[in-house]
Amino acid sequence: NICHVAEERTIIHSGDGSRKDTIRRGEESFSVDEFASFKEDNRAILDRFETADWETSRQMCLEYGHILMEDYSNNYFLLVALEEEMKGNRKRMERLAKQGQIISQIFQLAEPMKRPPRDLVPRFFDRFENPASRAPFQEGVDHFVKHIISRAIDKKKEEAATAAAEAEAQHAAEDPPQPVSLVEAMHKMSKEERMGPGGLDPIEVFETLPEVLQECFKSGDVELLKKVATQMDPVEFEKHFQRCIESGLWSGG
Repeated sequence: NICHVAEERTIIHSGDGSRKDTIRRGEESFSVDEFASFKEDNRAILDRFETADWETSRQMCLEYGHILMEDYSNNYFLLVALEEEMKGNRKRMERLAKQGQIISQIFQLAEPMKRPPRDLVPRFFDRFENPASRAPFQEGVDHFVKHIISRAIDKKKEEAATAAAEAEAQHAAEDPPQPVSLVEAMHKMSKEERMGPGGLDPIEVFETLPEVLQECFKSGDVELLKKVATQMDPVEFEKHFQRCIESGLWSGG
């Protein structure tokens, strides 16, 4: 008789501009808008039931069964208990959990009988008529409270991870990394790390290049390199270009 809380929210945007917002809890799903309307319309009864003692709870379940024995009421006490625990309101969470377990355990009693939960209200309260007989009910409450505490810890971690990922994505969008030229990158390497395939140091080779060739490799502009090749003495260009290949400044691939 232990209820578990694990919810997933889904928002679907339609082509006509409308939006369907649902929460899934276990195998159940319900409209967020309808849930909000239910809470607003029945706020006074939900608040009264939250603080009701055992006998008042019985009376309210009988009198307001059309509200308290609704799926939305069951979901309300479970989800709000989780929210309150996440806010650090332990006492209210425990109160909500206990009242929520009255509703939830009536639902569980009705399910195998294929009966509306409202029909099982008298049987549920008769079962726990004496305070001494309520130990099984309280055991269910205690287990549920422990689960709420555990789930709140996990959900806080999930929200923190999501917030961190969103902040990182936002930072990356606002301040994208700037490309670094090969020449700049090589200045940050040790001589052994940057040594080219022909055994030449690319920085030393770069510093011996004519200024116009240096500009080609600084900018990584291939079209400029082609243009320089047509304007420079072919023998001189070939000499410099071969050293660029041997130093790794230029790769034939």
